[in-house]
Amino acid sequence: MRDSDNLKGGFDGTLPLGQQPALVVIDFQRGFTEPGLTPLASNCDSQIEQTNALIRAMRGKGRIIFTIIGYEPHLADANLWLTKASSLRCLLRGTSACELDPRLDYDPEQDIILYKTQASAFYGTPLPALLAHQGCDMLIVTGATTSGCVRASVVDSLQSGFAPFVAEDAVADRSAAQHRSNLVDMASKYAEVMPSAQLIQHLQTL
Repeated sequence: MRDSDNLKGGFDGTLPLGQQPALVVIDFQRGFTEPGLTPLASNCDSQIEQTNALIRAMRGKGRIIFTIIGYEPHLADANLWLTKASSLRCLLRGTSACELDPRLDYDPEQDIILYKTQASAFYGTPLPALLAHQGCDMLIVTGATTSGCVRASVVDSLQSGFAPFVAEDAVADRSAAQHRSNLVDMASKYAEVMPSAQLIQHLQTL
């Protein structure tokens, strides 16, 4: 996934697969996964299918965490981001846009939902504490969008000391070009990017 220019620039290291994994599913909510519901949505069918395969493999191995991004009706908690991205106005708490996609294998008796207002799943949430308590050394990342909240979360994961592993067939973006370029960039500098099948194979060894 790395390109030759980044390899020449010294972005050539590899994060080791961990023994204490966790899975974070970024913003696979109806506002992003149900085309026609909001301007932010795109077809995420195959990515949700791959995410569910990872969820099944993760059961009994580590924590499974879902995030939902949304705002109060007055939108004051959106902060400066709303100035740049007016489409976020449709993500209001309590509406269908802020519901988890019903196709996800979410288990309310085991799994955690974190609500956020900014791009990164780490910003203003208890995610770092949850991962530290588990002793997480491998954070598998799926969700939407590759160039937005996924990327922001991956960068913060690395900066926070949790090795990020992006499931390349379980992340989605409205733009194919941005999806591809961000996967390449994350693989070069911030994360390991690999197919879900390879991650599942590792989980099965734990």
